Amino acid sequence: MQNFLKALGIAVAAMLPCVAAQAACEDYTKELRTMVSADQAMRSRLDFSKINTPAQQKIGAHMAVIDRANTARLKVLFAQCGFPDTEKHGERAERDAWLLVQHADHDRAFQKQTLALLEKIAAKRGEPVGRNFAYLSDRVALAERRPQLYGTQLMSLPEQPCNIEFDRLDDREKVEARRAALNMPPLDIYKKMVIKNANCQGDVPETKTASPSPQ
Repeated sequence: MQNFLKALGIAVAAMLPCVAAQAACEDYTKELRTMVSADQAMRSRLDFSKINTPAQQKIGAHMAVIDRANTARLKVLFAQCGFPDTEKHGERAERDAWLLVQHADHDRAFQKQTLALLEKIAAKRGEPVGRNFAYLSDRVALAERRPQLYGTQLMSLPEQPCNIEFDRLDDREKVEARRAALNMPPLDIYKKMVIKNANCQGDVPETKTASPSPQ
């Protein structure tokens, strides 16, 4: 009897991780939404026209803590449940997962693994990579000092936070063609959208659109 109870205990212990994983996957979309809510709660308070002030720097520090916590949890969910499937989890869950990976700049290896996963999913569906891939691909490229292929990332100098320009670009004509293929707006229109979202509409100096950076 004692041996039976011991064996039963071992079996139950072995099942617990599976049960926990199943429960996590059942709440996958809800958990992603919660993580994104925390992510956006901080980022919605960013004001790039005042980015160098102590208050904004404090927000940045809080963002970093949230990003690390979200990334750690997201890696567990990916391992247990895979990348969210549009048909099973919905488009919003897929966007939420991508957004969280996009903000995992402290874990470049994880971002690159996700890029490979997105390419694999697109190939399996017989579809081209989507906008989510474009944004993440550019982010990783710039971190590795390579030109971005889709023109999704812009930057500004610390002393001129609202003088926003495109970071290192591939050949501009090729970038525009890649954007058009994914139904993304032209670079000039996209830049205006970014400036507006950064609360910089009234503080942008008159500058020409950035020319392609040298490769």
